[in-house]
Amino acid sequence: MIGSSRFNFAWLAVDRHLLSSSALWLFLFNAGDSFQFVIIAMLGYAHGRYPFLPGYPLAIRFVGLLIGDYWLAAFLVTQISALSSVVMFQLLAEQYMERRQAMWAATLLSTFPYIFVFTTLGYSEAMYLFSTVSTWYFYRTGRLRTSALCAALASITRIYGIGIVLPVTIDLLRKGDYRKLIYIPIPSVALFSWALFCFRTTGNPFISLSEESTVYPIVGLNINFVQAIWMHLTQGTPNASLDPAVLLAFVLLALLAGMVWQLDRALWAYTITMFAALAFVATSAISLLRLMSFIFPIWLTVKVKHPAVVAICLAFLIPISLLLWLYAITVFFVG
Repeated sequence: MIGSSRFNFAWLAVDRHLLSSSALWLFLFNAGDSFQFVIIAMLGYAHGRYPFLPGYPLAIRFVGLLIGDYWLAAFLVTQISALSSVVMFQLLAEQYMERRQAMWAATLLSTFPYIFVFTTLGYSEAMYLFSTVSTWYFYRTGRLRTSALCAALASITRIYGIGIVLPVTIDLLRKGDYRKLIYIPIPSVALFSWALFCFRTTGNPFISLSEESTVYPIVGLNINFVQAIWMHLTQGTPNASLDPAVLLAFVLLALLAGMVWQLDRALWAYTITMFAALAFVATSAISLLRLMSFIFPIWLTVKVKHPAVVAICLAFLIPISLLLWLYAITVFFVG
């Protein structure tokens, strides 16, 4: 893991590093918490940084040491992860639909506004998407060891990444391949190693969870999405997170999640479990929409046969994606 460091000098070190960094990588491809990942890659962990798991910062650190520029490294890691996730998704989708349909599904996934924004900015979502899609693809193609390693990467990239072992476990149990369950603990070992690092450096193995709610206070009502819905229905309490456009997108994604049942029962169990868990964790509909977008099985249900339909969707999605990205880097954080 990245060692603890002198965070009292964090911003001074960042400022010095900016002098040798291209402003292009800094200002066009970073917003919100993007800077935190680069600081961790440069200087290590300290209190206030533990909610950010080490998978993405470790990759930035490795590439940064090779090329001598951590901001450019963050850009490269993000873009390579994003491109790789689209390629892996296409390969996976081809096992559920025709090749051309798989290409359209991958195109629509990559241009969906929240996926576009958070696989463009310096965030861990691109690596998370790559690792979860790869986990299921390599499992489907019989490469369980590689699948388990990808699941381990997901587990130390996003705090809920360990959930990708659920469909693998369900499918192995359904098939009666009990000997192959030996690979299931590998992601848990990776997550345990992170908890052990947290314990050794802070005395609290669950500091990633405990600091999540204390370091980032929510503007407005400090309630999750489910509570917001309930308050609207019972008390008529206004909440900006329940914007009609956001709720419409939420309903669309929820419908796609339900359709996963017809595609793959193990993936459906994973999708519904993740949706339910995130609905009680996300502090707003906007945050939930971002998190839900990266649950890859929902995009496997998008089977478009006519290129004209794809063209219409792209004419709608691409401008919104670009506007959301510009808003994120110039005005306000979007998720």
